[in-house]
Amino acid sequence: MGVLEAILGQVDAAATELAGYEPSCMNWLERACTVARWVVPALDACAEELTQYAEDVLNAPAKLRRMWTELKQCTDAPTSSIQAFERLLSLDDVLRESVTGEVVSKVVTGFLMDRHLEFRSNGRSDYPDLFLNTLDYTGLAAFARKGVGPMQYGAALKGKERRPVRVPDGLEIKTCRKAIRVDCHNCHVGLHLILVFAEEKRLFRVTDLALGFLKAADYRESGRNTTTTTVKFSFNGDRFHSLMHR
Repeated sequence: MGVLEAILGQVDAAATELAGYEPSCMNWLERACTVARWVVPALDACAEELTQYAEDVLNAPAKLRRMWTELKQCTDAPTSSIQAFERLLSLDDVLRESVTGEVVSKVVTGFLMDRHLEFRSNGRSDYPDLFLNTLDYTGLAAFARKGVGPMQYGAALKGKERRPVRVPDGLEIKTCRKAIRVDCHNCHVGLHLILVFAEEKRLFRVTDLALGFLKAADYRESGRNTTTTTVKFSFNGDRFHSLMHR
């Protein structure tokens, strides 16, 4: 079974949940299938380029340092300039330790938006990360915060740009080190793209790029230790289909 067929099967398995997703007049099942039929082939076609791009961006500082080892033998720059340049290169280790999933997710998001103009980005705290500007969302209510108006707990339009948030027909992007293990604050129903990366000999390597359509039941809710602890939800790679190892 191909990835598209597998994803469409997952969407169909979520039919009951999508039918009850507010507002139900949007026909989320049909929209999710439409998005899957466009997104999956598009991601499949650029998977190799995307993984190479992510590795190039993450490894640029380390590779620059290696190149400098050779280039500095040929330069006649002042010693003070060479020392200043090497000090800046040494700070690469600080950044390397700070490379998080959020940083890598921005790299992936930027790549996809540059190559597919149909993608639009949502706000940092909103999901899904990307939505298609070819879809009509005018049927959604405006988002309102508590104290301003009734809070819209389902899908809604947010901000001056009227971005569709909490819609199950977009693309959520997650990145993980070593294996697919994700913790988040809500159950994000919809299509997920996961990039898995590892670090070997001071260089980052993408080990997997996978897709899956998740429903609420695919998330595991973590318990609260105290009354003030935020509830979190998590999932692993059981329901994801690789775009690399096929």
